[in-house]
Parts: sequence; structure tokens; C-alpha cells
Amino acid sequence: MDDLDIQKVAVAAGLGIVGAIAFPVVGVMAGALVPAAMSIFGTVTAGVGTMHAPLVAGGVAATLQATSAALVSTKAAGWGAWIGVRLGLW
Repeated sequence: MDDLDIQKVAVAAGLGIVGAIAFPVVGVMAGALVPAAMSIFGTVTAGVGTMHAPLVAGGVAATLQATSAALVSTKAAGWGAWIGVRLGLW
């Protein structure tokens, strides 16, 4: 292996780690923004909670909820790592 190959593998490994961490972190951040989005864009209904536009209607809170649910998982971390490695080897 020459120096260029070693450097490429090191960059790929680094980006893989970043991707594995970044996807779940973005999911947690999206989840943290849900209450703020509901208070801004939703309507509080006594005994029910906050009513907001559904995901299919492009509701901000619903989009954040779906993003959070999708990205806070080991599967998302795996995809993030895979994408990072692929970008590093590109």
C-alpha cells in the first residue's frame, strides 16, 4: 500500500465515524425541536394536547417527529457510517 491508499482509508474511516455519529445526533436535535414547533405552529386543545398538521400535509412538527424517529436508531447510524466511508473512498 502506498501513502495515498493509507490516507484514503484513514479519511474513509474518519468520515465513517462522523457519519455514524451525525445521523443520530441530527435525529436527537430534531426531536428536541418538536415541542417548540408544536407551540409555534400547533393549536393547544384541552384534554387532547397539541394539534398540528400531519406529515403528509408538510407539518413542521410532524416532519421533525418523523425525522427524529428515523434517525435515532442503529440502522441510521449504520447508514451514516456507510455513506461516510463511501464518501471517503470516492
